[in-house]
Amino acid sequence: MEKTVEEQINPDPENGKKLNPWLTIWYKPRATFRSAINNKSMKLAFILAMLMGMIELFDRAIEKNMGHHMSTVAVLVMIIVLGAIVGIVLWFIWSAISYYVGKLLKGKGTIQEMNIAIGISFIPLAVSGIFYILDIIFLGEALFIDTYLTPFQIIWLLISAFFVFILAVWSVFLMVKAIAEVHQFSAWKGLLTLIIPVIVVFILLGILLVLII
Repeated sequence: MEKTVEEQINPDPENGKKLNPWLTIWYKPRATFRSAINNKSMKLAFILAMLMGMIELFDRAIEKNMGHHMSTVAVLVMIIVLGAIVGIVLWFIWSAISYYVGKLLKGKGTIQEMNIAIGISFIPLAVSGIFYILDIIFLGEALFIDTYLTPFQIIWLLISAFFVFILAVWSVFLMVKAIAEVHQFSAWKGLLTLIIPVIVVFILLGILLVLII
């Protein structure tokens, strides 16, 4: 028998069950988002948003060689404290953008549902934190300064960067799925909802540069 549009959008019959997002997000993303929404998993989304912010700030600290300006301990404290704040702010901003843009595309979700789903989509980024911890163990203060690295450290950084990149891409993929699940439309519309704000920002920046130059 042919499936209804609703079944095609949300085919998993286990939506009513409480799923473990750390496990099921990898192979049942939409069912996982729906379970988190139904169980109002705002606390977990909040924690994941903070971890996301820490990961982002960790990357910036490495790129900026912040170890030249402060001790490794100070850098890590800054990453934890400031990263958590930045993560929460970015989480709310991106959730709001995804909610309102989705509404323009006839989405059905609520802002609270979007907050939860977007937060849950950060799980791969949170998992990538394991590699950052190993980076600290293997490189120490060399991680945050421009200095000579041993062959082992170079090889490890390449391995770490590869897996972190894969997890970051997966998190973006999950964000598309999260938007689609919240607004109850197709993954293509979820991708469009994600892309539209980026296009608008680039257009505005382009206009600004033209006016300045």
